[in-house]
Amino acid sequence: MSSAVNNPVSSKTFIITLLMLALPVAGQMLLQSFLGMADVMMVAPLGEQAIAAVGLAAKIHFLLLVLMSGFATGGSVLIAQYSGAKDFPSCQRMLAVTLVVGISIIVPIMFLCGFAAPIWVHWINPDREVANLAAQFLVITAPVLLLTQIIVIIEASLRALGQTTMPLVAGIIAAVINVTLNYALITGHWGFPALGVAGAAWATLTARCVQLLFMLAYVYGTKHGFALKLKQLAQGIDPVQIKRYLAFALPLVANYGIWAVGNATYHIVTGYAGTDALAVMGMAVPVESTFFALFVGLANASAVLIGRSLGADNTQEAWRLQQFFNRLTFVLIVILSTVLWFARPLVLEIFKPLADHTAQLLLQTLAIFCGLVWLKVINMIRIIGVLRAGGDNKFCLITDSVVMWGFGLPIYALAVFVGGWPFTLLYALMFFEDALKFLPVYFRIKKRKWMNNLTHSH
Repeated sequence: MSSAVNNPVSSKTFIITLLMLALPVAGQMLLQSFLGMADVMMVAPLGEQAIAAVGLAAKIHFLLLVLMSGFATGGSVLIAQYSGAKDFPSCQRMLAVTLVVGISIIVPIMFLCGFAAPIWVHWINPDREVANLAAQFLVITAPVLLLTQIIVIIEASLRALGQTTMPLVAGIIAAVINVTLNYALITGHWGFPALGVAGAAWATLTARCVQLLFMLAYVYGTKHGFALKLKQLAQGIDPVQIKRYLAFALPLVANYGIWAVGNATYHIVTGYAGTDALAVMGMAVPVESTFFALFVGLANASAVLIGRSLGADNTQEAWRLQQFFNRLTFVLIVILSTVLWFARPLVLEIFKPLADHTAQLLLQTLAIFCGLVWLKVINMIRIIGVLRAGGDNKFCLITDSVVMWGFGLPIYALAVFVGGWPFTLLYALMFFEDALKFLPVYFRIKKRKWMNNLTHSH
């Protein structure tokens, strides 16, 4: 790896390693984005309220997925470093602890969605029909939360070892099942009843069940090191190990949670700018996610490679890696933003039929995204791929919390409720917080305070 880092672009070994880590993760993100887009596209014939409802439910699921990912990432950062230190028993122990903690947190939330969604969804959306449809979706898909928590923990742990292909295959299988059942159940085909939004929910639940079963069959069928036996799983309930894990992971989980709640709050506040605006947000989210897919893959590859280097006490290699990923991100963001700019009319074709006003609003929204997305992407690579690889979780927590809740959201809420700004300006305002934290994150990396070997303290 050292030679690869000295001349990363020309080294075949490094490039192959990078592609093997980044592309399957990017592919998986694309699949998730495609599924989100497919749900919206396939309920589009039911009207804008159905689109808004599925978009709102998807945003709530995304919020919870981010929280789940906080627990998964906490374990995966430590697993990556233990892997670099050649200590696999500690990798197994960390997986067990992460599963116990993650499941313990998500089960109460699952029951909250399963039984109470018809009550609280009305608090966050003023349109009664949209709220009723979103609640229906959330009640049916409540078990998906538990399934997803287990899935993301196993996926993140495998990625920390550099094993990214199997999660992608499982995701492809889930996507095929989801889309097929969407077609059968939303508007009624092949003799199935037309269930509308509920059909999309049942399709999602079935696909997640199959995805988890496939992953468990693979892990235990191949006798993978992560095919934990009861004795190994019991390590996950060791109070000492849980305390150590939480000491590291809680700032990360809090960061993810605070960011996710803030992200959902943007969506909720947008609902008060009108159903048209919410519908455009529902269509823009999967497009955004598709765009971000490659960069999430790069951030994952960066975190794994830098984490291994830090776990092996090779700080020089870690520094060279972050410089390489920084340069690569700048080049890719310019290329992909330009491509999306010219592809905007094609995006409109995907979501047809749309009212002229909604179509024009979506076109303008995507134009703003192309112009400002570089702020979000570069911050993402630097925070997720670099700072968190070294466990610099407290800095990330403080920076994200202060910027989002002290500046971004209050200013956005004022623009909606007091200023009455048009949606295009509101959407641009969503990038304001990324502009504010750009320099603090840059200087934090330059100071190298994030270069920590976490295996020494765990």
